Amino acid sequence: MVHDPLARLMNGGISGNAGVFSNADDIAILCAALLNGGEWNGTRVLSPLTVEAMRTVPRSVSKFGRTLGWDCFSPYASNNGDLFSEQTFSHTGFTGTSIVIDPVNDCAVILLVNAVHPEEGHSSMIRLRSVVSNAVAGAILVR
Repeated sequence: MVHDPLARLMNGGISGNAGVFSNADDIAILCAALLNGGEWNGTRVLSPLTVEAMRTVPRSVSKFGRTLGWDCFSPYASNNGDLFSEQTFSHTGFTGTSIVIDPVNDCAVILLVNAVHPEEGHSSMIRLRSVVSNAVAGAILVR
């Protein structure tokens, strides 16, 4: 069931903003591919140009800080934390989940939570996502 009320109401619940439904293993593969120019385990998943487009905010909409499906520096990108590089890009979900990818530090943070069960009210997730990203970034040893 789609938890996001907007996605649930639009087009009878079939909506492009309904999110990705998966597990940590699959999301880790996606993150690894994005960190490796679109390739995972010797298999090309995305072209290098697609990965670059996903990580680059178009100049025409730079004030929004968003790319193709990802957030780089919009006002909603607090889940990136304060310690990862300026190249960091991320995505959040309605239930509180987030993916943060920092290509400079070759690191991805996957946070899968359900802050709408048993009832909606997930404002605490905003802070938690930032704290988790900072904890992971702070644990990275300088190369």
